[in-house]
Amino acid sequence: MATGTSKENPSKVIPIAIAVLGIIAGYLFFSLTIQGSEVGIAPPAPTDDTLSKFKNLSLDFSIFDDARFKSLKIFGESPVQPGPTGRADIFAPF
Repeated sequence: MATGTSKENPSKVIPIAIAVLGIIAGYLFFSLTIQGSEVGIAPPAPTDDTLSKFKNLSLDFSIFDDARFKSLKIFGESPVQPGPTGRADIFAPF
């Protein structure tokens, strides 16, 4: 009987060819996508002072003086006291 059949010793050519083709395809994909973009260059800083918009910021707190806000009531416990939850033995069968 012959002991060196092709089913017992699969060829290593196919996995190597797949790996090489994958590397080539990855290189081509990333090299073509990087060409159109500027890599490593930060966007230009804005020249106008955007924080100056908030210099004279005034907030309207008149909602707290509204009668509807003052008529709100707390229902239930405050703060909530946690009770016993869960199972004593989490690995016990149902």
